[in-house]
Amino acid sequence: MSTQTTETENRSVLRRVLVASGLGTLLEYFDYASYSYLATTIAVVFFPSEDRAVALMSTFAVFALSFLVRPIGAFVWGSLGDRIGRKSVLATTIIIMSGATFLIGFLPGYAAIGVAAPVLLLLLRMTQSFSAAGEYAGAGTFVAEYAPPRLRGVLTSVVPMAAAGGFLLASLMATVLYAACTPEFMQEWGWRIPFLVAGPLGLIGLWLRTRLEDTPQFRRVQEQERRAQAIERDRRASASAGRWSEIRASLPAMIKVLLVMSLNAGGYYLLLSYTPTFLIEEAGMSEAGSTLVVTIGLIAQLILIPLMARFSDRFGRKRTLMISSIAFIVLSYPIMTLFSVGGIMLATLVLIVSLVFFSMNDAVFPAFFTEMFGTRSRYLGFALPFNVGAMLFGGVAPLIGTWLISVTGNSAAPAFFLIGIGALSLIGLLMTPETARTDLVDVQGDVGTAPIRTP
Repeated sequence: MSTQTTETENRSVLRRVLVASGLGTLLEYFDYASYSYLATTIAVVFFPSEDRAVALMSTFAVFALSFLVRPIGAFVWGSLGDRIGRKSVLATTIIIMSGATFLIGFLPGYAAIGVAAPVLLLLLRMTQSFSAAGEYAGAGTFVAEYAPPRLRGVLTSVVPMAAAGGFLLASLMATVLYAACTPEFMQEWGWRIPFLVAGPLGLIGLWLRTRLEDTPQFRRVQEQERRAQAIERDRRASASAGRWSEIRASLPAMIKVLLVMSLNAGGYYLLLSYTPTFLIEEAGMSEAGSTLVVTIGLIAQLILIPLMARFSDRFGRKRTLMISSIAFIVLSYPIMTLFSVGGIMLATLVLIVSLVFFSMNDAVFPAFFTEMFGTRSRYLGFALPFNVGAMLFGGVAPLIGTWLISVTGNSAAPAFFLIGIGALSLIGLLMTPETARTDLVDVQGDVGTAPIRTP
């Protein structure tokens, strides 16, 4: 087989990997964004409407509570992904996640079945979160292990691009629904439409993923383990001991990565998920106007993500991530103050500026996370801090934002949360090595020792 033919086949496989990985991530974030962008309607449907603020906080409480199962899902899917393969786990998570999302679209509201309505909503949200815990980390790991070192940043950025695409699709749909439908129709059927779309999307994603092979790096490690086990008297004990040894060795890296993850998780859900509600409640903007602001911001972010990822391929992950952290420490209060002024033009401009710096984190961390772990613990090493961070800093971000405003009376108070997570991220980065343009290693002890290639 000629070199040209081999390169053509490799490019074809890489394209299929990018599409299959990206679609699952798009579906996951489409679900989360739809819930947030329709929060004012969901609050009316699933909770008593006597007190609007209480109903809205209850809606965000369900959002936050569903994140409690993310670490459990991360441990389950991450461990399985490192043991049986990335492909099998990704095929399983996408069908569970899309199925739970699809069922939410059929739930009766509080007026029909009382308190059982929010309980069922919470159970399905927790099912989504359990399966989603293996989705983003698995997709990032899958792409990274196929990508060449010099392009790893820009290629793994397809995962955050797909996440932004999920938010954009949800924002577009919410904008159209609020503009075209009456409040009565939205409360009866309109809010269900985004959730029902998840069913066919999940089937398409499952079909794409079952057509792929597992990553070359994972297959090579599996072959090495099989050879090592062949000369051991007790095969199971040997494999188990080696795997747990790798997990223990990766724990310090997980803690550092968790600190870095705080800005991504909290920033994502505060800037992109909570902003429409903030603009409605604090700036007096209409539902259609608030979702339009985020829709334009997300289009800008889709352009920014590959640019920032390419910047990190050339100038380094650590440098790019540190710029983002420092920017949020310095600029968060002015950003939230300007948001509270209102006006579609001003809010859109402020959101785009904030997304320039947020994209320097969001575009880079999938490559950074995968480079911080060896192949034998990479899926778990990525998934566990990613999902613990999502639980500690992401799922609670809209609730914390609402609470800070209520207790301080200051509409810019959510900035204090952003400043805090920016500082945590900076602390984590100061303890990590540069990882850009290095080969992925198989064992944790070799992380940070691979030579950095010239651009």
